[in-house]
Amino acid sequence: MRRLAPVLLALAALASRASHAQSAQSAVWVSGVVTDSSGIPIAGAEVEALGSAVRVRTGASGAFRIDGIVAGPASIVARRLGFRPETLAVLVVTNGEPIAFTLRTAPAMLETVAVTVGRRFTGRLAGYYERLAARTQGYFITRDDIDRGNPRQLTDVLRRAPGVEIVRGSRVRLRGRNCAPLVWIDGVSMPAGEVELNTFAPSSLEGIEIYMTASGAPGRYQGTGDESKCGTVLLWSRGGGTEERRAPVSAATSNGEQLRAAAGVFTAAEVDSGAHPVESTSWSIVYPPDLLAARIGGVVVAEFVVDTAGRVEPESFGIVTSPHPVFSHAVFDAVRAAVFVPARRSDRPVRQLLQMRFRFAPPGGER
Repeated sequence: MRRLAPVLLALAALASRASHAQSAQSAVWVSGVVTDSSGIPIAGAEVEALGSAVRVRTGASGAFRIDGIVAGPASIVARRLGFRPETLAVLVVTNGEPIAFTLRTAPAMLETVAVTVGRRFTGRLAGYYERLAARTQGYFITRDDIDRGNPRQLTDVLRRAPGVEIVRGSRVRLRGRNCAPLVWIDGVSMPAGEVELNTFAPSSLEGIEIYMTASGAPGRYQGTGDESKCGTVLLWSRGGGTEERRAPVSAATSNGEQLRAAAGVFTAAEVDSGAHPVESTSWSIVYPPDLLAARIGGVVVAEFVVDTAGRVEPESFGIVTSPHPVFSHAVFDAVRAAVFVPARRSDRPVRQLLQMRFRFAPPGGER
């Protein structure tokens, strides 16, 4: 038995070392986000763990996750056409190690187009948008507010507002009053008394205004007599006069190497003269009225191919980053209609992949 003890101790030591080696080689996952130097997320960035075959691309939010990383020191690289690549040396110990990349713009990016507006609102919802922009009185629920959480009933939206109480299932009361508020839909007053607000689908409304007092509502919506003594609710429907919400513009996920190999598309570094908008270009970009009224702004970075005739190939259009899908559509419509001077290589026109920035700046700055 005494002679077996050293053997058992040696086997235990070997097992311990094997267990430690196995633990060191165990696979973990890392996650993070890729942004530009201003903090805006970058979609379509390729993130790779060097020394492995693992590669992923960031989504619209700039987020990524890499599975199968061997625990220990690792080099993670992020790259995106139009940006300088960045490599980070990290020590991966446990699952979910956070990694943040900040990519800086490469010089090939075209000059930023500023999207501003100096005119007043027009159309069916002009008054609503003007009051939303001013916000001097009342409480406003915008289209984005309405859509948040995909509510099934209008009362699910209204109960989020301060001072609003939902009683006996679906009855709306403002500031604890015992009577129903006066309700208007698209400028037309509903019959006095209780209105079943859940008959209006949240997805049918562009915006909602709530005024707690009779005198708080705009003059034309105060009703007659004491109709609005219990407050006022203004409902505005979607449709004509509102910004169309289409399917999201896809995130740009192509890269120069694949495009060039597949279809003869060149990057700015590979041409003698780069593509650029013709001098007479006047960008006609409609600032979405609801985002303008809410003072929502930001930068859209678009990526697209300009062909040999100087026109944008619509199927190549993608979004690198955008603060709102409606901004992306406004840029897509403008870019698709624009005319460019095509790139040239060896004294002949060629197709080029471009990136452009569009900055939406509401008057008075963003909220």
